[in-house]
Amino acid sequence: MGVSLINPTMPSLRFLSLAVLLALAAPAFAQNQCGDACMGMLREAHALENQGKYQEALDKYRAAEKAEPLASFPFSSEAALILTLSARVKPELAEEWRKAARAQANRALKLWPDDPIALETLRLLDDAPTPLHAPNPQAASLLAEGELQFSQAHYPEALRKYQAAAQADPAYSVAWVNAGDCYFAQKDWAHAEAMFRRAVEIEPRNSQGWRYLADTLAAQGKLAAAEAALYSAIAADPSQRPNWNKLASLRAHQGKPLKPLALRRGVRVSQGADGKYTVNLDEWAAKQADTPDFAMRVMLGADEAKLRSDDKAGTKSAYEIELQAWRDTLKVADELKAGTGKDPADPALQRMQALARDGQLEPAILLLQFRQAYRPALEAWLGANPDGVKTFVERYGVTP
Repeated sequence: MGVSLINPTMPSLRFLSLAVLLALAAPAFAQNQCGDACMGMLREAHALENQGKYQEALDKYRAAEKAEPLASFPFSSEAALILTLSARVKPELAEEWRKAARAQANRALKLWPDDPIALETLRLLDDAPTPLHAPNPQAASLLAEGELQFSQAHYPEALRKYQAAAQADPAYSVAWVNAGDCYFAQKDWAHAEAMFRRAVEIEPRNSQGWRYLADTLAAQGKLAAAEAALYSAIAADPSQRPNWNKLASLRAHQGKPLKPLALRRGVRVSQGADGKYTVNLDEWAAKQADTPDFAMRVMLGADEAKLRSDDKAGTKSAYEIELQAWRDTLKVADELKAGTGKDPADPALQRMQALARDGQLEPAILLLQFRQAYRPALEAWLGANPDGVKTFVERYGVTP
């Protein structure tokens, strides 16, 4: 896969800051097996990205993969860059690039299941980014200059650029997050905390800002405050898995472990050019024929397709359709149980049944299966349940 189709004068899509993610994941480098030489190559690659030298950056990531084949970060960083570039290639090639990004991200997760860059890349492949303020051109340019300095560990220079970006666009919370990360990288916790708090004051939806604030608070031994910040991070965007992973780790240290739901939906509904909807079962799910699990997934897909087809006026939201499809599916599952005495074998499907019986199907979908299209429903639920995230986690001890 070459990069000759990319316009080298176009700025890289900064849907996530690799420099920031790498810095904040630093405590996990030993587990991730990305040593000093590996990190050096990743920083070089990131600097090349910021200079628009995409092929050189890809080559550097691949060199890091060969040097440290058990480290996940080289693979996940390459995945993130490929996803960025997929928006720059010819339209007919975009899907091929997205598949390549997904493959590299999944490879990274086999090496380290909590790799934050791989998780974020997969999230963006499957959903839209968190809706945050789009910076004006001057602020965006200054931030890019700051990232180049940060990737070279020039923290004072990067800080000046980030502060200038924040001044150029006061509503740009990401600039404050990156400024805080300059202090975080130097273990100046007090200043880092102030910057992250400013970011989430400006834009409470900035989930990364809350998560980085939690990191800073935890580094100062303020564990209760760190946990509270993570609940806010999840409320800002439940689809960002690093929030959940950090919360699980923090609670595990306190003797309050969380268990992943690990639900694989197994079925997707697609709309063709003719406007008709098609139900597609994943290969592994299709092999479970003649089981309650298979019946539930077929029902989930079929009901979603029918609900979408019947809603010709487009009056139902994506969340309303998903919620109704689950309600109908779980009703059928109960009827199957009454007739056959069989429950689904998948513990995740069993857990969804239990949550529904407890009247918690709505938060189960909003928190554990969140998509950006569900955001209006999420914000309405949070408005009615200000401590809903914490209450749900405390009660059920579950993560996505």
